[in-house]
Amino acid sequence: MIILTKENILSYIKEHVPSLQLKEPVKVSMIGEGDLGEDVEGDGYCNYVFRVSDADGYSYIVKQSTEHLKRRGRALTPTRNRFEYEIMELRAKIVPQYVPALYLGDPENNVFIMEDVSNLKLIRFQMNKNHLFPELAKQGAQYLAATHFYTSEFYLPTEEYRKLLAHFMNAELRVVMEDGIFLHIFGSDHYDAACGPEFEEYCKSIRFDPNLEFQRYKLRHLFMSKSETLIHGDFHTSNIFADDTHLKVIDMEYTFGAPFSYDLGFIIANIISQACSAAFRPFDTETHRKNYVAYLISLIEMLYTYYIQFFFEYWEKDAKLEYKITNGYKESLALDILRECFGFAACVNFSRICGDMDTADFDCIKDNELRTKAKFASATIDKMLFEKWDSYNDIKEVIEDIIAVIC
Repeated sequence: MIILTKENILSYIKEHVPSLQLKEPVKVSMIGEGDLGEDVEGDGYCNYVFRVSDADGYSYIVKQSTEHLKRRGRALTPTRNRFEYEIMELRAKIVPQYVPALYLGDPENNVFIMEDVSNLKLIRFQMNKNHLFPELAKQGAQYLAATHFYTSEFYLPTEEYRKLLAHFMNAELRVVMEDGIFLHIFGSDHYDAACGPEFEEYCKSIRFDPNLEFQRYKLRHLFMSKSETLIHGDFHTSNIFADDTHLKVIDMEYTFGAPFSYDLGFIIANIISQACSAAFRPFDTETHRKNYVAYLISLIEMLYTYYIQFFFEYWEKDAKLEYKITNGYKESLALDILRECFGFAACVNFSRICGDMDTADFDCIKDNELRTKAKFASATIDKMLFEKWDSYNDIKEVIEDIIAVIC
C-alpha cells in the first residue's frame, strides 16, 4: 500500500489519473495544517487529506485512510475510505448538486480523489462569525430527505434494500457512534477544567441521573436496531460547505443503516450549540445578537419542516403503493422522526460539550465566564430534551422549550 505524502502525491496522480493535467507550479497542502484557515479546511481529524491545486486554478482533494486515525491514533479500518467513495457515488446519482464530483476510487491504496469545494466555506466557522445561510435549511433538508428516502425500503425493492444494508454494515465505524455518542460520551471522564467544578458536577448530574440514563440507552437501542436507511452518520456543520446559494456535503465514511431521524438530530445538535454560543459571544449590538439567535432557532424548526416536506414529496412520487394507501402511515412516521431527532440531538450535543474535546462553537468565545455560561445553556437544553423527546407532538413545542432556555 502506498502511503501518500506531499512529496509523492503528484507522481501518484500522474500514474492513476493521467486525465488530470496539472499545470505547474502545483501546490500541495495537507488539510489540518492550517495553511488555508479553519473555515476552509477544518481539522483533518480522521484521515490524511491533501489539497492539490495548479496554476490554472484547478483544485482537487486527495483523501487516504490508514489503519489509525490521524489524530489520537485510534486503530480503525482503512476500508472506511472505500465505503465513503461508494456511498458518494450512490448519493451523487440521487442529489448530484450536493455531492462533490469524483475522479478516482483506489481501494487497493484506500485513496479517492474528488472535487475541491473550498470555493465554499465550512458552515461551522462561518456561523462562529455570525454569517447567515439563507438556503441552508432547505438545501440541507433536501439532501437528507432525498438520500434517506431513496436508500430506504419505502422505495427500493426489498432484496436490494437488504443487500445495500449488508454491504454498508460498516461495523467498526458503527461502534464509534454507538459507544462514543451514547455510552462513553467521547472522553467525558475528563471534563473541561476551564469551566470549573460546577459545570463538571452539572454534566455528571445529567450523565448519571437514572432516568436520563434510561433515555440515553433507549435512544441507543433505537439507533442500533432501527435500520430504516443509509445515514450520513456524521452530518455536522464541519462536514458541510456552503455559501448563500450552494451546498456540498463531505465526509461520508460513517454510512450504515440507522433511523431516518439520526442525521437530522445530528445537525440540529450543532445548531443548538451555535444558538447557545451566540447568546453569549460578542456582537456589534444587542439587536444583532437577538436577530442571529432568532435565525438559528428558526433554522432548527425549518430543518425539520423542510425535511418532512421533501420526504413526503418523494413519498407521493415514488413510494411503494402498499405504504401510500395505508391510512395514517405518513403522520405516524413524521411524529416518530420529530421525537427521535430531538432525542438524538440531545445525545450528540451532550457528547460534545461535556467532555474535553475541542468544541469550536464554544471555543470561539474568549471570555471563559461567558463560554461557561453558553455551555451550561447547551447542557440544560440537552437535559430538557432527554426528559421530553418522546412526548413532543409538534415542532413548535420543541422550539418554545429551546427559546425558554436561551432567550
